[in-house]
Amino acid sequence: MREPVTVRQISIAEAFANPAFPALCREYAVESAIAGLPAPQEKQSAYEALEASGSNVFCAYGAFLGDMLIGFVVLLTPVLPHYGASIAVAESLFVGGAYRKTGAGMLLVRRAEKRAREMRSPGMLFSSPSGGRLAVLLPRIGYRETNRVFLKGFTYD
Repeated sequence: MREPVTVRQISIAEAFANPAFPALCREYAVESAIAGLPAPQEKQSAYEALEASGSNVFCAYGAFLGDMLIGFVVLLTPVLPHYGASIAVAESLFVGGAYRKTGAGMLLVRRAEKRAREMRSPGMLFSSPSGGRLAVLLPRIGYRETNRVFLKGFTYD
């Protein structure tokens, strides 16, 4: 019997120090990269700056099997001026392909939702690649599609 998945809050330093993190990031980039944007390159210093700004803006959770990081969710909760409220946005959500049947993804989503409620956010926003697994899952657990994102790429000399 496989040990249970645990989800807990993690620091950026802990995520980057975990031996499984680079492989998770590479797999995530392959599945979720947005054509027309630069290749994903996780900027530890940018995440650390967000983390240092306080727990009212940034929070990260990791899903673990023992000490092995198998997934993560990064939650941003800025006050959006247009709404005048703190809106919870999942900046990243990913579970390694080999661990998707462990329930880790749902545990991460539910933990992000709990944090959003703690922050008194009126809702939780996730984005997903069109036709991706998350786009199929989210409507099944109470999410509805509200917008579409469009990208026009630019090139510079």
